Amino acid sequence: MEPRLAAVVDLLPLAAYLATHDIEHVHRLRVATRRAGATLKLYWDCLPPNSARWMKKRLRKIRRAAGDARDLDVLADRLARDYGEPVAPVIELIANDRAAVQPAIVRVADRCRHGDRLVRKAAKVLRTIPVQNARGHGTQPAIFRDWAAVQFAKVADDFVAAMPNESSDTVALHQFRIRGKALRYAIELVSPAFGPELRKELYPVVEKLQERLGRVQDHVAAIERCNHWAAEACGESMQETLRELSAAEERGLADSMREFRSWWTEERRSQVGALLELPPPSCSHTPSV
Repeated sequence: MEPRLAAVVDLLPLAAYLATHDIEHVHRLRVATRRAGATLKLYWDCLPPNSARWMKKRLRKIRRAAGDARDLDVLADRLARDYGEPVAPVIELIANDRAAVQPAIVRVADRCRHGDRLVRKAAKVLRTIPVQNARGHGTQPAIFRDWAAVQFAKVADDFVAAMPNESSDTVALHQFRIRGKALRYAIELVSPAFGPELRKELYPVVEKLQERLGRVQDHVAAIERCNHWAAEACGESMQETLRELSAAEERGLADSMREFRSWWTEERRSQVGALLELPPPSCSHTPSV
């Protein structure tokens, strides 16, 4: 847990005050908050309640602020790459929206920096985690091994329950993508307790899943933005540009949906299901952290 909280502490001021020098600071911060949040959720029962609740709330605020900014960065980069000069007016709209959301990152960074609150809270969370030293016959602590199986099964069940079918719409696919992220982070955290298949075979499939569903969501987000901008007062030329862009994104969405469905076959679904079938734990304990 310590490296993941430390990453948020280190990246937050960079994303807040140096984003104009390197927009990747914002991207790395959002990923760091997601990973830290996943760790917090996994170890929740081991953590001091007050500090854990404060950290969860703060991570959520940081993630949302960074997420709004990152989504606009990704959109601007993709539209410029895919369409070029014809969408220059839209890129300008994105730039205006991007400038408007950056202060949210600055505000949350200022609050976390005041009195070193984020650093102190992170230290308190880490300092009060109970440590278990009992070991089994394997290379991993027996308590952690059993606990990890219980925790991973919960995430795996949520993932399986969200698996889409041929009729699933973009909302369902987005929820599946969210469950896939949770599964990916869980694998990173608990894979040492299991065999190599989890990291070497399942993890790459989940990564590819995220990439393909990410392309679907990129088109969905672009269409929503176009509709939002078109609903606001703007000139006829801009309206036409937005209509054309929205139509192009609708075609891209249809293509990405077909590509995902042709990739997410019944065979692949069965393969993933088999990899998720872990042996049941022998007992339930809290982990050694």
